[in-house]
Amino acid sequence: MTVGIAFISWIALPSSFTIFNFGIQKEVKNWQLFLCVGVGLWAGLIIGFVTEYYTSNAYSPVQDVADSCRTGAATNVIFGLALGYKSVIIPIFAIAISIFVSFSFAAMYGIAVAALGMLSTIATGLAIDAYGPISDNAGGIAEMAGMSHRIRERTDALDAAGNTTAAIGKGFAIGSAALVSLALFGAFVSRAAISTVNVLTPKVFIGLLVGAMLPYWFSAMTMKSVGSAALKMVEEVRRQFNTIPGLMEGTAKPDYATCVKISTDASIREMIPPGALVMLTPLIVGIFFGVETLSGVLAGSLVSGVQIAISASNTGGAWDNAKKYIEAGASEHAKTLGPKGSDPHKAAVIGDTIGDPLKDTSGPSLNILIKLMAVESLVFAPFFATHGGLLFKIF
Repeated sequence: MTVGIAFISWIALPSSFTIFNFGIQKEVKNWQLFLCVGVGLWAGLIIGFVTEYYTSNAYSPVQDVADSCRTGAATNVIFGLALGYKSVIIPIFAIAISIFVSFSFAAMYGIAVAALGMLSTIATGLAIDAYGPISDNAGGIAEMAGMSHRIRERTDALDAAGNTTAAIGKGFAIGSAALVSLALFGAFVSRAAISTVNVLTPKVFIGLLVGAMLPYWFSAMTMKSVGSAALKMVEEVRRQFNTIPGLMEGTAKPDYATCVKISTDASIREMIPPGALVMLTPLIVGIFFGVETLSGVLAGSLVSGVQIAISASNTGGAWDNAKKYIEAGASEHAKTLGPKGSDPHKAAVIGDTIGDPLKDTSGPSLNILIKLMAVESLVFAPFFATHGGLLFKIF
């Protein structure tokens, strides 16, 4: 991809051209633009490698999480959270360096093409992202069909690899979301006719605080939605065990339709409040507090959301693969933890259950929060600049 980008930059772009950096003309060479795309491409690769290291059970971080299950679920949760927080460090440095290099060469346009570089391997990203649920569902089919335990062992190994590839895909998505949102933020500032965004002014700083809080609020809503749906599902399954004769003995079939309805209804109904939070926040802030406060909200949500999304995705993947590592017993280290049903395995299952809403719901959806708020703010920027800030005008 690097060679292809270099070739296209050489034949398709003029040797130099002019862009506007917040109203100031800036001359950019074609090799500078190539470096902007390249730094985004390689930043994405670094994010992918780091994600693999922290979520694959072939490496020590996940093995340490599995080993912590020997002393119960609490230590498993502690080790998993610590892993997720630590896994943020290198990806954030990679994103920061790509922003600095691309902005130095080509201002906000450079950041936009850096995002393009990170997404230039989108075909591969989609392929590895789809690998996880396919292998996971294959294992579920094998278990429901009553196939040999050897087949289930193989699908579990594929599922463990799928957890890692899914985490890598999510890492690419949130990394590119950070760059895209920053470029949209620059477009919003230009369109709203803001010359500078001064974080020392109260209007901007309160926006930063509120914006940094929004990903936590959003994550709380989505995780509680998963918990509520799971609670209803467990209650329904218990009801069926108690009321359908022969279900425990395997002579009667369960009522699958009711369980599917619970899951489907929850997936639609429970997503309305988080969606409303994302859609209404820019409108409320822009109308009542103005473009300066809204610029702080966008910056705060970007900075906070990227880090929460990476840590949530990697923590969930690590907990899942720690459980798979214990179940597989592929090494002497894993065998000492015990087979399925042992106390370490039960602790690993608890961690995996906690990690599912993190890696499958809250983490991946945060990049939507970041990008959608930036897009909506950009669309309404002229209106906010002209008619916004009603509270400040009144008081």
